[in-house]
Amino acid sequence: MLPAARFPRRFRLPLLLLVPAAGVVAALAAFRPAPAPPALVILVTVDQMRGDYLLRWRTQWTGAFRRLEREAAVFPEGRQDHALTETAPGHATLLSGRVPAGTGIVTNGLGVGDSTVHLLGTTGGGASPWRFRGPTLVDWLRRADSGTRVLSVSAKDRAAILPIGKTRASVIWYSDGRFTTSSYYRDTLPEWVEAWNARGGVAAVSGRPWRLLLPDSAYPEPDSVPRENRGKDFTFPHVAHEPVAEGVKRTPWVDSLILDLTLAGVRALDLGRRARPDLLAVSLSGTDYIGHAFGPDSREVHDHLLHVDRWLGQFLDSLEARVGKGRVLLVLSADHGVTPFPELTQARGQDAGYLRLGALTREVNRQLRDRYAGAPRLVQDNGLLYADREQLREAGVSPESLATALAAQAWRLPGVVDAWTPATLGAALPVNLHARRWARQLPRDFSWLLAVQAKPGWVYADGPGSDAQHGTTNDDDAGVPVIFLGPGIPAGIFPDTVRTVDIAPTLASLLGLKPEGRLDGRPIRRLTR
Repeated sequence: MLPAARFPRRFRLPLLLLVPAAGVVAALAAFRPAPAPPALVILVTVDQMRGDYLLRWRTQWTGAFRRLEREAAVFPEGRQDHALTETAPGHATLLSGRVPAGTGIVTNGLGVGDSTVHLLGTTGGGASPWRFRGPTLVDWLRRADSGTRVLSVSAKDRAAILPIGKTRASVIWYSDGRFTTSSYYRDTLPEWVEAWNARGGVAAVSGRPWRLLLPDSAYPEPDSVPRENRGKDFTFPHVAHEPVAEGVKRTPWVDSLILDLTLAGVRALDLGRRARPDLLAVSLSGTDYIGHAFGPDSREVHDHLLHVDRWLGQFLDSLEARVGKGRVLLVLSADHGVTPFPELTQARGQDAGYLRLGALTREVNRQLRDRYAGAPRLVQDNGLLYADREQLREAGVSPESLATALAAQAWRLPGVVDAWTPATLGAALPVNLHARRWARQLPRDFSWLLAVQAKPGWVYADGPGSDAQHGTTNDDDAGVPVIFLGPGIPAGIFPDTVRTVDIAPTLASLLGLKPEGRLDGRPIRRLTR
C-alpha cells in the first residue's frame, strides 16, 4: 500500500473506514502527531552531589527533587568514570560524551586558567576553554541549527565554561562579588549581567543568618561536630563572614544568586521561544563549597539541599511557564561526589585515613633541586604525579627510572592499594576497574609519572585540618546521580549503572542529532530504545 500522504486528499480520511473495528484504536494511536520537540534543553549540575543524597532525604523533598523522583528517570548509580574526580574534568564530561583522556581536561589546575584573556568588569585570573579538545552537544546543536542560543552560568569559571566546550556563547561566572565573563567570549559585559550586578544581590544576602529550614528534630545529623569547618562556626545559625564576596559561597544563598541571574539571562536571550531547541547549562556550586567545609554527613549539607530542592523547583516552574509545559528536556547530574572526613569514618569503626602523597612529592622535589640543576618540579594532584618528561631528560633525570622509584616509595605509604607508571598501567587494564579509570583520565600526550589508587575511605591529604576531600577513583567520589526528565522519558528509579559520558549521546539520540567525533559514552538504552 502507498503511504497515506500520496493519496489524493479526498481519499485520505476514508482510509480509517477500511480498518477492522478491532484495530481502530491501534490505528488512531498510529496516526497521533509526534510530540513537539523540546524548546529548551537544560543541564543542571549540582557540584559535589553524591548519588545517594536524593534517596537519603527523599521524605523531605517538596520541590524539584520530589518532582524528579515521581516524573523522571532517576539513576542513583551514575558514575564519573575516570580517576581524578574533580570539578574541571567532571564538568567536561557532561555534554561532550568523552572522558578526560579525550577532552584534554586532566585536572582543575590544568583546566581553564588563561593568562591571554582577562575578566570583564572585575579582577581575577582570566579563563577560557583553550585546553578543551573536541566538540560538545552545543556544536552538534549549532550544526543542525545555527540559530541555537546557549547560556551557561555557575559560581565557578570551570563549571560554566567546560560543559560548553570551545564554542563562544553566553558563559557567565562569579568573581569577587560580581558575575562576569572573559574576553575570550566578548569585549564587554552583557547589559543584562551589568544590570543584575547593579541590583546588589550579593550585598543583599551577605550577613543574612543561615538558619535551619525545618525544625531541629527533622535532622538526624548532630550539630556539634568540631571536625567540621576546621573547628570554626560549626553550629547553626551561620553567618557569611567578611570578605563578603567569598563568605557567601559557604551559604545556600550562592545558589539562589546563580538561579536568579540565570532566569534574568533566559529572559534577556529569549531562550526556549523558538521552534528548535536552545540550551541552558547551570551549575550550582553551593553544595561543593558547603560539602568541603562540613562534609557529606553534616546537617549543613542536608539543610542546604533542602533549600536547593525548593529553589530549583521554583526555577523549573518559571522556565516551564515561559516555554510551555512539556517543552523542557532536563538532565541533572554532578561533577563528582565526596568522601567523609576520615576521623568520622574511623569513629564508626571503619577503615579510613590520609594518603600523604604531598609529603612524598615535596621530599622528591627537594632531592631533585639539590642534585639536578634545571630539573622541573613534580606536581601531585589527587594521586597523580606529573612533570615535563623532556625537561627531566635535559636535566639528566631518566623519567622512567624516576617513575619506578616513585612507585616503590608510594607502595610503602598507608592507604595505597595500587600504583602504576606509564610502563605498568597497560597490564592492569583488563582486570582492574581503577586502572581503567586512570587510563580514561590521561591523554596519550600527557607527561605523567605515577598514578596511585587509594583505599576506600582514604583521601589524598597530608592529615587532619583539611576540608572534606574528593578526587579518588572510589565510588564515594565517582558516584553521582544521572536524571532525565522530559516528554517520553519513562519515570522510575532504575538500578542501571550509567556514566556521565552517556549523557551527551543520549541527548543527541533524543533530539535526533548526529554526534561528531569519537565518543566514550553511548545512548542509555532504557531511554532511547
